[in-house]
Amino acid sequence: MTDRDETLLELAAKAAGLSHPDGVYWVRNDAGDSWNPLTDDGDALRLAVKLRLDIGFEKLHTVSVWSDPRDGWIIEHCDDGMGADISEKTRRAITRAAAEIGAKK
Repeated sequence: MTDRDETLLELAAKAAGLSHPDGVYWVRNDAGDSWNPLTDDGDALRLAVKLRLDIGFEKLHTVSVWSDPRDGWIIEHCDDGMGADISEKTRRAITRAAAEIGAKK
């Protein structure tokens, strides 16, 4: 994982309210397992549901994720530059949108 991915995960965890008792945001789910919406479809879907993110698919390989106006219309796109795996692009777009929400908190 790159530093950028770690930052995305920390900010997404902040948006989702996943925090350690000392206030440090962490990447563990409720069961104490590793939480990583960049690599786990279930974690990404739960994150999207918790934050009420909308997901749309445009053209052949573009994923768009956005939130409603209470979060300032955050919109994230992942396109062909992210590789051919549509699931990977969807997870990354969800995580990026969540990170934007987390950065505003």
